[in-house]
Amino acid sequence: MQTPAVATEFLQLVVRSGLISESRLEAVCSELDITPDMVAERAARRLVKRMVLTPFQAERLLEGRYRGLVIDRYPVREVLGFGGMGCVFIAEDPRRKQKVALKVLSAEHALDAGMLARLKLEAAAGMKLKHPNVVRTFRIGSTGAVHYLVMELFRGITLHELVALNGPVDSAMVCDFGLQACQALSAAHEQNIIHRDLKPANFLIDQSGTLKVLDFGLALMKDHPEEEFSLSMLFGHDCLGTPDYIAPEQTTDSQHVTPTADIYSLGASLYVALTARVPFPEKSNRLKLEAHRSKKLRSVREVNPAVPEEVSAIIDTMMQKNPDDRFQSAEEAAAAFAKFAQRQPLKFDFRELVTLRAKQARARLEKSARSSTAGPRSSITSPSGWLTDKNHQLQESTATFARSETPAVRQPAPQPRGSANQNRSVARRPAKKPAPGGWRLESLNDSRMFPLTVQSTSIGRTGESDWVLPELPIDSIQCWIEHDGTNWRFRQHSKSIPSLVNGTAEAYTGLQHGTRITFADGSGIRLVQIEREGQLRLRRQKMRRVAAVIVGLVVIASVIAFVW
Repeated sequence: MQTPAVATEFLQLVVRSGLISESRLEAVCSELDITPDMVAERAARRLVKRMVLTPFQAERLLEGRYRGLVIDRYPVREVLGFGGMGCVFIAEDPRRKQKVALKVLSAEHALDAGMLARLKLEAAAGMKLKHPNVVRTFRIGSTGAVHYLVMELFRGITLHELVALNGPVDSAMVCDFGLQACQALSAAHEQNIIHRDLKPANFLIDQSGTLKVLDFGLALMKDHPEEEFSLSMLFGHDCLGTPDYIAPEQTTDSQHVTPTADIYSLGASLYVALTARVPFPEKSNRLKLEAHRSKKLRSVREVNPAVPEEVSAIIDTMMQKNPDDRFQSAEEAAAAFAKFAQRQPLKFDFRELVTLRAKQARARLEKSARSSTAGPRSSITSPSGWLTDKNHQLQESTATFARSETPAVRQPAPQPRGSANQNRSVARRPAKKPAPGGWRLESLNDSRMFPLTVQSTSIGRTGESDWVLPELPIDSIQCWIEHDGTNWRFRQHSKSIPSLVNGTAEAYTGLQHGTRITFADGSGIRLVQIEREGQLRLRRQKMRRVAAVIVGLVVIASVIAFVW
């Protein structure tokens, strides 16, 4: 892979990518006064400013990668998201004359029969369901090496991301999410489609508050026995789903579940939305599955007293162990939610969100590479953990990319499947950068201190963390203390044990001198700016001296008055 240095080399890659015809490119270059010997990046910026290329396309071409920017007949514009099966891109549909979401099976799964079966199930369900609360699928396609779905483009934040970034969601809004999800499930169940993998990551909400259900890759469809047979042969029929949200009966027999299994999983997802905690925060998948079958559920109101009793009761009914004790249909559950539902708009930066997803995907890739060992195939899909970062660099928008024609540092762009020059190496974890001096953490229980010398410091119970506090009731990595270049920030890491920042459970928040981070038993740590702490200490000493002088003067005056 050779990166282009001058405009001529860059323009050759543009033509070879298939994004633009040679004749059109010549006309545009003449109009923009792009000369053959111009610096490649300057030429790219002019094409982006003219909206001939997107920033994502330009960045990939500047890296020398031209393959995979057109998948079948769909030009790829930018990255939309990442999942266990592959990557989702925003692409142009030349026939529909509109933007679509292109879900592409990743290279490592291209020959995976189980993943192909899931892709076919997702396509079949998505094309069959035409409901405003379900992400539509238009077609499934393949180039032989690349398998993909063409889907409705819906710019939304997942319920998982919403909770991870903001903590518990307002109960009226959650009831509206539940109402919309039940309406989607009602339409699916009428078509004899049972989702079987409902979880916060599979609900998208846009800025208007509209919710859509996605990812029917584990759906039970009576009229598609071939795909179900493939899943059974590859994964076994006893347990398909995600451990934190799976219905008890689905843990023992996934082939014969009823719509009430989806009602349970939806209840578990909304439990997380209301509490920012999973229903059964056990340490392993096996224990989670056992808990769904036998352990008593803590009610939503026990975890979050701000939730109304009636709303907590709805979730309790949805998550009954016995399917007969739950709402018996999605319509029945929808009617319960309708009494308390309130549509509310959401505020989020979609481009910022996409960048965060890219960072999450890279982190998972690095973790997978570090711990990759061959093992038995699992039928359990990945659980949804906390998002691990909010303080991140934005990908350059068209405006910022085109603002200057001077070279800029580019972040590595995610690569679509199909490139002959794919870089298969895994990026190493960057070295920790130094933090501003003069800050430390102090234990509230004793005199232990930990100097904050780098921008990111983890707190936990085992050697995996930077500051190990083995006696505290916390996870192996409980939280992170990070510096964003201006301020200190707290970021929750544990999925099961909450952290209180100045008495309030937080997922991500700012910190200042004196902020206390505490845990279940009241133990914890405090952020201290050493200079300010010293100043306060000197001020207290000075005040004590002044007080002593005043007391002394009062005593002397009293003695004089007595003698006089």
